Amino acid sequence: MKVFLELPFLVSILILSGVSITIFLVAEKLIRGKAAHETMIENHEVGGFLYNAVCVIYAVLMAFVVFVIWNNQDVTNNKIEGEANNLLNLYYDASVFPDSIKKEIQSTIREYVKSVVKDEWDSLREGKKDEETQKIFIKLNRIYMTAKPSDVPNTEVLAQCTKNIHEIREFRRHRINASKQSMPDILWLVLILSSIILVAFTFFFSTKKKWHQYVMTAFLVFVSVLVLYLIFVLDHPFVGTDAIKPDAFQPLIDIINRQPN
Repeated sequence: MKVFLELPFLVSILILSGVSITIFLVAEKLIRGKAAHETMIENHEVGGFLYNAVCVIYAVLMAFVVFVIWNNQDVTNNKIEGEANNLLNLYYDASVFPDSIKKEIQSTIREYVKSVVKDEWDSLREGKKDEETQKIFIKLNRIYMTAKPSDVPNTEVLAQCTKNIHEIREFRRHRINASKQSMPDILWLVLILSSIILVAFTFFFSTKKKWHQYVMTAFLVFVSVLVLYLIFVLDHPFVGTDAIKPDAFQPLIDIINRQPN
């Protein structure tokens, strides 16, 4: 399924919807057979109430899942922006350190940011961290952990830098964990079975002109596939054409490139 994430959203939807609609229309034709319209219409009164109940349950379930996944992605974006902002703060605050430490801090930050954007972002697609980037980050941590208050005239800045590096550590961990996490299989099973039941329920209804029902069934399948695929895309935030991009680091890279090495 991940191959569809590499395609434009519209192309993937059209392919998945086309296959799903074909399957359901063939199934509807086979299951209903030659049942007369007058026979099927008897199901409308009672079936309509049951179908409404199924639709309400399905809508509530889908809304809850989309909200939770969208909220998780929003949190991930905020964490990534926080990581980039704190790195920029560290880059500027390095000016209070002695020149030897200042150069080491700024060069390490430059190296780390470029490694995150060029190397680690590709690793996140597979739910992994880049080992070389991790080593650079450990090096950056070590600089601050070994810094002595006597080396810095402004101890308040050192305390703030220590706080920033701790936050960056948390933001980085969240970013990597977000690339690994996915919806439980049991939840996917419930969503897919609910969608199938929702569409299959229409097999018990009938319209005078069959093509009217085929069109309505096709629309229902399309909407179900659209929502399910949306959830699938949001569940893989670092994969595909609609994945989270390292744009939050670009302003930092631009500023770093303008600074003298």
